Amino acid sequence: MSRLTPLDIRHVEFSRRAGGYDRREVKAFMERLALEVEDALRESQGLRKRLSATEAEVARLRNAEAELQTAVMATERIAGDLKETAKREAQLLLDDAERQRRARLADVEDGLLRSHARLGALEMQRRLFKEQFKALLQAYATALEADDDVEVEATGGALEAGGAPEAGGPPGAAYAARAGRQARTIDPEDALLDDTVRP
Repeated sequence: MSRLTPLDIRHVEFSRRAGGYDRREVKAFMERLALEVEDALRESQGLRKRLSATEAEVARLRNAEAELQTAVMATERIAGDLKETAKREAQLLLDDAERQRRARLADVEDGLLRSHARLGALEMQRRLFKEQFKALLQAYATALEADDDVEVEATGGALEAGGAPEAGGPPGAAYAARAGRQARTIDPEDALLDDTVRP
């Protein structure tokens, strides 16, 4: 929705109905106008705050400039010997700063190399874990399919032999099939340690 302009306000037209303008349309327009005025006031307040902050910063910079000019004038009155001494000390400081910068840069580069190596190792571990987990899931799926086949065969054989087991009695072939399934369950930790997982 585009922002309202003074021209929009002056030339706005409302639909007319019996008894005057459409109240809903007038109310919607007034609500929009109120929002625009509220945004304008909020923006004006923000600009005032920024102006005050800018003026304070300008005053601070002017004071700093005056102090700097005073310091420069005082420095220019120093004798030649003192100037040479300051120059030598400044050069020593620059040399020391350059040595520290190079040492820190070397440390940063060394840390970056170690980080890259660590990242590569983590990426390799992630790929290995992904492959092992995928193999584990495939092994589980294969084991479940085999268990389903065994259970179906065992249940069918039990039904052919003597029907369903009696209530409270031994489960028979179905119990043996479930026991076989539990015996073939794969330990997830062992599967994650092996590159190839077999059901």
